Amino acid sequence: MKKIILLTGILFSIFSLMAQDAKEIIKQSNELMKGKTQYAEMTMKIIRPTWKREMSMKFCSMGTDYSLILVTAPAKEKGQAFLMAENEMWTWNPTIRSIIKIGASMKSQGWMGSDLSNDEILDESSIVVDYTHKIVGSEKVAGKECYKIECTPKENAAIIWGKQIKWVTKDENKMQLKTEYYDEDDYLIKTEKASDIKMMDGREIPTKFEVIPEDDPDNKTEMIINKIIFDVKVDKSFFTQQNMKRGENIRFPKK
Repeated sequence: MKKIILLTGILFSIFSLMAQDAKEIIKQSNELMKGKTQYAEMTMKIIRPTWKREMSMKFCSMGTDYSLILVTAPAKEKGQAFLMAENEMWTWNPTIRSIIKIGASMKSQGWMGSDLSNDEILDESSIVVDYTHKIVGSEKVAGKECYKIECTPKENAAIIWGKQIKWVTKDENKMQLKTEYYDEDDYLIKTEKASDIKMMDGREIPTKFEVIPEDDPDNKTEMIINKIIFDVKVDKSFFTQQNMKRGENIRFPKK
């Protein structure tokens, strides 16, 4: 009986340690791409069998609760802005000069017609705090040894996914090279692949992300980081509706 109790205790300790390590790996990989604060210039390409569309944007974030995006091209969408502040999301449309709140039902909708959701664009950090994490295997992705980590939403978390599976490199950088997104019925919805690893602002990071929906494999969205600066000087006063309404005149922070 004592042996059974001892074995149970050992197994519990091992599983607890694995869960703790898995969370730390996800946390490190998330911090690699975000830093305490960041400013980035990016290009998004929406690719369909019969047409393509390209947009340019500027992005700034602070911690896990604040982010702001400004669309800078093409002319039709130029000046549109998107804001997240303490789990609330809004969008500013300069054409109709109106702020629209992005409610819970809109979080899963495609951002600007892409294969990325509003929630993924504005609230990436929730993967650390709103999920439990477990190492479920080890595989190679793009020639790199990776942890295979299952991320399951915590009870009552406002999450649009049933689970995520992430492949994170085992090296010191902890880069996320692949993510699979599943619905509540455990059906694979889409896959994200990261590539074009470069040194940017002193960090080795992926700079190209491809998102491919499972039901429409001929469709995809590419997000390309053209420039990124970590640990810029910015505070909460930047992430306001008033600043968002400035559109093209928003002054983004630099180092």
